[in-house]
Amino acid sequence: MTPSGVAKDSSDRTDGSWNQTVGSAKESLGGLIGNESLRAAGEQQNQEGKAQEAQGQLRDLGEGIAGRAKGAVGSAVAGVLGDDNAKKDFQATHDEAKARQRGVEADLDKKAGA
Repeated sequence: MTPSGVAKDSSDRTDGSWNQTVGSAKESLGGLIGNESLRAAGEQQNQEGKAQEAQGQLRDLGEGIAGRAKGAVGSAVAGVLGDDNAKKDFQATHDEAKARQRGVEADLDKKAGA
């Protein structure tokens, strides 16, 4: 887990968001100055950014679900075996995965409200 307690997002999420922003700017500028090719290129980049971000969200969501399950099962087994260090490690895995999953959920909630 990172020192801040937040899992690192998939680079596709951040890169996709950036591509959406740049694409939207190109699209607006192209429309403003009447440059259809710039507007179309911006629209395409914006759409590609949305797809890229969604791909990263799916990856993070899948890793979050899998990590939470692994952490919960591993922690329970380690608890039964009395291995406190392993239990702590599995709990950290669970917590990082939960943060990754919650990050995707927050992104989706933000977009739904927009």
